[in-house]
Amino acid sequence: MFDISTSAYVLPQVAVMMTLHRGDRLDQFETALGSVEAQAGVAAVHVYLCCDGPLPVAHEDWLAANRDRLHCVIRNPRCLGLAQSLNRLIDVLGEEPFVFRMDGDDVSHAGRFAAQIAYMNDHPTLGLVGCQVVDIDDDGTPLARRKYPVAQEDVVRSLTRVIPVLHPTFCMRRSILRDRKARYPAAYLTEDLAFLVRLSELGVQIGNCPQTLFSWRTGQGFYRRRTSVRRGLTEAKWYARAVYKQHGLVSAGYVYPMLRLGLRMMPASLMRLVYQSSLRSRISRTQGPTEA
Repeated sequence: MFDISTSAYVLPQVAVMMTLHRGDRLDQFETALGSVEAQAGVAAVHVYLCCDGPLPVAHEDWLAANRDRLHCVIRNPRCLGLAQSLNRLIDVLGEEPFVFRMDGDDVSHAGRFAAQIAYMNDHPTLGLVGCQVVDIDDDGTPLARRKYPVAQEDVVRSLTRVIPVLHPTFCMRRSILRDRKARYPAAYLTEDLAFLVRLSELGVQIGNCPQTLFSWRTGQGFYRRRTSVRRGLTEAKWYARAVYKQHGLVSAGYVYPMLRLGLRMMPASLMRLVYQSSLRSRISRTQGPTEA
């Protein structure tokens, strides 16, 4: 585990991109923001927040009371969705050399930022890095450990089959975002996969550090939200792009986007069994969730 006290790195200011929607729970958002503010070993944490559409009175009251905790707040006049919200945040970022993602219902472990920056300093060719993850329920109870590939060849190969980096664990070099093509595509409920595929097409190297640094909330409705034909078709398109990027037009790899499309059409209860089984791990050739 990375030890801040013995680090030789001079860790800089960092940017953190977050969004707030009318349906977000304020208690969970407060926990997520608090875990960001508690990060040690960096010069400063600048939180960039996009309010996606009109907010309820309680959310507006919270914002008014906590405005000094936020480096920059922008607002969408109507709900534009995650991709456009994140792209708007990218366009207003300052000069922080590292940019982190953070969802409003998850938890960053102590030392997450310092450990991911240290890993990127040790691997200077990487433009985006994630980490290992613990699944938690709505109450914060650990459910399972979710392991993502670390070796570069495993990350690249996995991108044609599963998402090899969990989206709220992203740590990105500010330099890669200066390319106007490095933006989140409009992809229905598949923005993060599409973003990774696009970065890969731009030649950005993607990786994961081996430490478990993040708790991902998979509470009520998690699997139900993943059953959608429209989402499945969009996802299949982007996985197919990843296959094309790596193997060209003729490849057996196109079977995996079709298998995932079938998964999206399953009932939520059956999808849960598949997600929690070893089948998903064998398909991705990575180690999947294990009991926490």
